[in-house]
Amino acid sequence: MGIKNLDKMFAPTSICVIGATPKDDDTGYAVIRNLMLGGFNGPIMPISQAAKSIAGILCYPDFKSLPFVADLTIIACHKGACLDLVVELGEGGAKAVLFIGEQPHGKMDLKELRNIALKYKMRILGPNSMGTIVPSRNLNASTTHLPVNKGKIAFISQSGSIASSVIDWAHAHGVGFSHFVSLGEGCDVDIGAVLDYLGSDPFTRAIMIYMETIEERRNFMSAARASARNKPIIVMKTGKYREIESGNHSHTRAMAGTDLVYEAVFERAGMLRVNSIAELFAAAETLSTTRPFKGKRLGIVSNGGGLNMLAADHLFDSKGELGKLSEETLTQIKKVLPHSSHPQNPVDLGLNASAKQFADIYDILAKSKEVDCLLYLFAPSMHGDSDECAKALVAAHKKAKFNLITCWVGDQTVANARALFEQNDIPTYSSPRMAVSGFMHIVEYKKNQLSLMEVPERVPAETKPARSVVRTIIDAALDEGRDWLIEQETKSILKAYGIESVAPYVVKTAEEAKEKAREIGFPVVVKVLSKDIVHKSDVGGVVLSLQTEERVEQAIKDITERVLSFQPDAVIDGFILQKMHDRQHTQELIAGMSHDPVFGPVLLFGQGGTATELIADRALALPPLNMRLAKDLIARTNISKLLDGYRDSPAVDMDALCHLLIELSEICIDFPEIQEMDINPIFSSHKGALAVDSRMRIKRITHKFPNRRLTIRPYPAELEEQFTLRNGRKVLIRPIKPEDEPAHNEFVSKVSPEDIRFRFFGSVRELPHSEMARLTQLDYDREMAFIAQAPSEEDGHMETLGVVRTGTDPNNENAEYAILVRSDLKGQKLGWKLLNKMIDYCRSRGTLYFTGQILRENRTMIEMVKAMGFETKAVIEDDIVEVKLKL
Repeated sequence: MGIKNLDKMFAPTSICVIGATPKDDDTGYAVIRNLMLGGFNGPIMPISQAAKSIAGILCYPDFKSLPFVADLTIIACHKGACLDLVVELGEGGAKAVLFIGEQPHGKMDLKELRNIALKYKMRILGPNSMGTIVPSRNLNASTTHLPVNKGKIAFISQSGSIASSVIDWAHAHGVGFSHFVSLGEGCDVDIGAVLDYLGSDPFTRAIMIYMETIEERRNFMSAARASARNKPIIVMKTGKYREIESGNHSHTRAMAGTDLVYEAVFERAGMLRVNSIAELFAAAETLSTTRPFKGKRLGIVSNGGGLNMLAADHLFDSKGELGKLSEETLTQIKKVLPHSSHPQNPVDLGLNASAKQFADIYDILAKSKEVDCLLYLFAPSMHGDSDECAKALVAAHKKAKFNLITCWVGDQTVANARALFEQNDIPTYSSPRMAVSGFMHIVEYKKNQLSLMEVPERVPAETKPARSVVRTIIDAALDEGRDWLIEQETKSILKAYGIESVAPYVVKTAEEAKEKAREIGFPVVVKVLSKDIVHKSDVGGVVLSLQTEERVEQAIKDITERVLSFQPDAVIDGFILQKMHDRQHTQELIAGMSHDPVFGPVLLFGQGGTATELIADRALALPPLNMRLAKDLIARTNISKLLDGYRDSPAVDMDALCHLLIELSEICIDFPEIQEMDINPIFSSHKGALAVDSRMRIKRITHKFPNRRLTIRPYPAELEEQFTLRNGRKVLIRPIKPEDEPAHNEFVSKVSPEDIRFRFFGSVRELPHSEMARLTQLDYDREMAFIAQAPSEEDGHMETLGVVRTGTDPNNENAEYAILVRSDLKGQKLGWKLLNKMIDYCRSRGTLYFTGQILRENRTMIEMVKAMGFETKAVIEDDIVEVKLKL
């Protein structure tokens, strides 16, 4: 249901409490107490059959007796049939229900509860929630034991105990919140829904999440990616480790641990992961008060060499970078610190440093442009005045407004200084480690933001996969009742997607093997062929570098003996013969896919070979991939350092390797029947990427919408369409891709100033990359843009002729459109076609309304949409016409 009725949950104007009680040790009383102490200024209506009033507030015997339906209904406890009560609330018009505390009737049927919520469009928070707190609205609908201050940080928790601990920690450290939400069991209102709500909240600067698991993967990912573009999202995820189940599975499945999948998800969404409550708040404080900066060069200044060394060590441990100071800057520093014979970064002010020296060094480094952020540390001493040094630094900061982080070490002596920093929105920490972590959070966050907006390279050579070949192979194997494809089948699938592999030849006898070896040329490889064996090397089923016919014959005998010794019940169907390839300057890699129980298909890349699981050098990513994402996946492994080349070993063909990963991603998107796949090893060198061995596990799919298993909706190729303009020019209308940004820039440059004004309601010469990235990098699950492209009549390159786009609200009720067609193509019916295509698309998604705003003077567009059935209404002093079509 998106964010529908969440305003009733988090910004109610009236509240009723079912299960209210005058007993001060009951949940119902705690809720009433906190609502009153929080200063809620709307009606509070307790429902109790036993009490006539609670804390001076008149009670009502039941829900039907209320004078009106409250925005928020809190169920503090209920001993009767809970589902019947929720139905009664839905029929009575309730739109937001909060199940607070543990319900005494026991575990509820969450699926049935969710169905009731959907039926009545009623939002349910919980069951077993600790409540929700919105200090800016004087709302404390919770059982918390402490008051919560106003702040700029929102906190979402899946654990009541963690939520309670965070409130305690925040109260002790003077930290406030914009929203505090305890999800409980997340029956209806889950992390994704709250992220959607908070993502556009102007009073929330950063969002913190304590997470244990995710169920609605696609909604979570869409909400996280959208919100992370606007504000930092910091997540603490527990449950890092799990035992790998035993059984017959691929290397990929064994190596793709659940926590690694979450890491990949957080990175793809642009979220920042931390590992403790303290670090959670440290990241939120830094990111909500410090302006993001592009670089990662830190300048460290303190009144003690020991603190400098500690901070520098933590910085290098975190892969950070010390800014290198120029001779000119060092000369200026020496004038301020005459006692320092060889100043450097970190800057040691000395224990006797004055407040003026603190400020002067700040001015020098802030103006130098040789560091991106300053970390100031202070150690209490009999000579240094903590408060005065802090005041001087704050005054200097107000003038220069440079990026500043502080760490006044100690407790009582530095308490006032820390309070001063907090009052002036300057991040402050109690230890060098946490201060450096705060700096690295900014660096990582900015890196994530840039990654979200980076324009991917185009794939060097687009492959037109032979999908019909793959479909035939998979269907035949499923009809035979098989779970695993044999090697010839997997290699045929790889070939269908343009992935180069070692050709396998199946033989039944030693004589056939010798004949085939002569034909393909020595040296050769012999491998066992058996549907009962997944890992051939584990049973001695592979022999390499066979140079003669005799060696081939002997290898087949040896393999047969070893396999039957290891696995007596295995049926040997024959043997695979392959050409032995030159391995000089070659790296052995692995790539594959497995199904995560939460996030669906997950891609894996890393160091390959028989010891791949032992070495465990791997990285994970979600499909779909493009060139940038493929390169990033490779870069997150240790073996990537070798792939760049070293000594006499040349760099591998990175384009070929990325192409292989992208096509693997396409295979798992196109064929949901493939549950696992391995290519191990891949021989990667400067000559290309060669798939040597491969395996795939399959399963029959009965789901109506199999691609809902994907966390991120892939490029919807099925929406591509050919269209002919009135002048006979043929154009391709298709969804926009991130790679289209350069062509989109060219397109905007060819549109007349008048048409630009009609589209953007103002004069725009060119759009910055950040804005263009938002227009071309879409979440296809929530946004859509169709472009019309055709070969240029001048030089044949593909050029963009027009675009229509919509942004749909999270409730899928309203799609707001915008359209722009190149000025020299008016009258060619392209605008009409684009608009109709988008209307049809939104209608197919079940969107209710299609709306837009048009400048009144744009008569051509107004007349066109009127002819298409739109209603029109003048708004904003009659300068703009709002148009609306009911779908």
